[in-house]
Amino acid sequence: MRKPILILAILIAAVQVKAQVDTIEKVIAYKITDYMQRLNDSTVIVQVQLPDAWPAPIQDKQLGLLKHRFQQGTTLDTAAIGWGRCHLIKSDYCYFALHLYKNQQPAAGDLLYTRTKVPVAHDGPLLSVMSHAIDLTDVGGTPFLRHQYIFSVTREQETVLLDSMVSDIRYTGSAMLQQMPDQNQLIDDGIYKGQKLFDAMQAATRNQLIDFLTYIKARPSKYAGHSWKVSETFATWMVSGTPRVL
Repeated sequence: MRKPILILAILIAAVQVKAQVDTIEKVIAYKITDYMQRLNDSTVIVQVQLPDAWPAPIQDKQLGLLKHRFQQGTTLDTAAIGWGRCHLIKSDYCYFALHLYKNQQPAAGDLLYTRTKVPVAHDGPLLSVMSHAIDLTDVGGTPFLRHQYIFSVTREQETVLLDSMVSDIRYTGSAMLQQMPDQNQLIDDGIYKGQKLFDAMQAATRNQLIDFLTYIKARPSKYAGHSWKVSETFATWMVSGTPRVL
């Protein structure tokens, strides 16, 4: 296996580069911690911790909606758990008092969505996807982009990141073909219909990756709050018939 992509050093340096920045409202998901304080049968206080150097501060009385995080192999869905407002801020910890919906209980890792004004350099597919607390990593598990940098990535820097992800998909397809050629399954539907999986991965393009990220943006529930290897998740999308949002 090759060494993980060393893209983070480029992005950390790029944060210092001046770029046109606009302020927009963005809905952002935060995973709640295991801290919970029950006030009564229908009200609970939950806690979120902001990432280091986070440029999107939560304000006092800011409204939030808590939703279940999808868990494979469980009966939990991604329904809303409750809603409420931020009532206490201590350093990088924010506490929300939530009114629970009937028969709903929060758990650590569930997602608190809140709308925040943020400065952004480019509102592209990576920002839209990672706003759902989604980590995108290479095949070795190294994140392509840390969350605190998602607002400062320019269009040009996003292109570099997307191309790095495409390279990782192609590399993974090549490596899998060498290691397990018997698993090179035929794709039955979608834009890759009639092609073998590992061969199609080696021919992946940036536009196809953008189609995939656009699909996640429109259907984030399964992906939100989790870390995903781009190559593996992209391959699953390929064999699932490449559902797209037009």
